[in-house]
Amino acid sequence: MPNDPQRRTTEGLRRLIMFSDAVVAIAMTLLVLPVADVAGKLQVQRTFLQAVGEHRNELMGFIVSFTVIWVLWRNHHQIMENYRNYNSTMFNVHFAWLLSIVVLPLATALISNDQVPWADAFYLVVLAVAIGSLITIARQGARHRDLLVDDDDVRAGLAGWSGVGTLLALVVALVITLVWPSVGSLPLLLLLIPGPVNALVTRVRGG
Repeated sequence: MPNDPQRRTTEGLRRLIMFSDAVVAIAMTLLVLPVADVAGKLQVQRTFLQAVGEHRNELMGFIVSFTVIWVLWRNHHQIMENYRNYNSTMFNVHFAWLLSIVVLPLATALISNDQVPWADAFYLVVLAVAIGSLITIARQGARHRDLLVDDDDVRAGLAGWSGVGTLLALVVALVITLVWPSVGSLPLLLLLIPGPVNALVTRVRGG
């Protein structure tokens, strides 16, 4: 048993990040399994383009979710680069973030199946949990400056990061999906909006 359950060390932070990276890597690998399974079940001779056309939903689900997990990991990486230590909130919120990452391959498989109702809504909820968790982790730096690397640029950069725009886009997409489920995965395109908007705002402020 540890002598001090409140002990927080740099080594502990390193292990938390390494564990998170490992979980993300496994989740990204699992995404390809349904696609590989589809390839193994082809019984009739097909050209490559015919096979892709017949299973475009599975392939698009793989590409979209691989990209989503990559973006989530990249944001997590950029946020954690600012920290030299962590607190219990950051540690516990990682549970929700990693759970959402692990569930994404399941959510991807569901949206690739036209017979599963509300699969798109479930996918959006999983994404909302992931992004909300990242926002919470980032906010800990604004509230507890002693956790950050001792650098003014780091403090300013973390304070300026916000996934709120993406979270709002997810909420709007979820409402659209619940009201008009026939639109399928099209509301996910709303997630493309916050990035360019945030970049434009940052450029205007810097100018």
